[in-house]
Amino acid sequence: ASTSSSVSSTVFVPFDSDDDDDSSSNKNSKRNKMEQRSQRAALTAAQTQQIDALLEQIDDLLQTNNLDRNELVSYISSLVQVGLSANKNDQVLLPTLKSILSTRPKKDEDKLPSYRLAWVGSDAAICHIGTSLHKVPLARLQEVFLSLGYNRWELFEVIRILGPFPTVRNTLKGDVKLSKLPSSTTNLNREGVKMQISYTSMVDGTGKEILAGKADNIKYVDLDVWFANEKVIVATVPPTGEDDGGVYEVDPLKGDGSNVLFFVEEENLDGQLEKLRAA
Repeated sequence: ASTSSSVSSTVFVPFDSDDDDDSSSNKNSKRNKMEQRSQRAALTAAQTQQIDALLEQIDDLLQTNNLDRNELVSYISSLVQVGLSANKNDQVLLPTLKSILSTRPKKDEDKLPSYRLAWVGSDAAICHIGTSLHKVPLARLQEVFLSLGYNRWELFEVIRILGPFPTVRNTLKGDVKLSKLPSSTTNLNREGVKMQISYTSMVDGTGKEILAGKADNIKYVDLDVWFANEKVIVATVPPTGEDDGGVYEVDPLKGDGSNVLFFVEEENLDGQLEKLRAA
């Protein structure tokens, strides 16, 4: 697998607002806050360099024929840790995801945030977010794309059918809710966000839209997100067994990463779909 776009990064850091009071104490407060901003900016620049370096290493690994998945997962884990280490008291991930999901293009040339599934740890993880229709005889999953905005999620599956058959594109659409993962759920000393997708519509390969209709037909999909910006999203399939109670007994960003989904920015989603004859 290989990434279709550069995966450099920007880290969003929340800043405190300044007071407009002219008192001496408030002036000192302003000065202190300006110093804090300067320090945070420096940390963010250092983070960005580390993140960019890691993303280059990940990109190189994804383009090798004999991928060492344990090495890849270790780089992804390092990426997540770097994104959090500089400002441990700041909750960066949740507001960043909210910003991405709430994107509303103001001009015709503006585009919604789009991503490509560059690597996934298992077929089960793909099936968790998709239709599983690539498992039918003669079907091969070519690409998975993701479009976010208006607080909605659109997943595009591009499936090739072996033989003289056209490429099939399935589109899953749904609303998204975000919430902070409690520390008791993760036991990982790491900020995480629970993303719940409620699929209410599917457009099949013939272009026919199938609506959920009633609440009982809505498909709910949960993902745990550990890193997100406009260039990259790192997510995992959460534990669901009765024995684990929804708590991670093992760090999902360790080992072979069987539950990991690694998305990278797709700068030209429409062009990629046309290239794959799935527009």
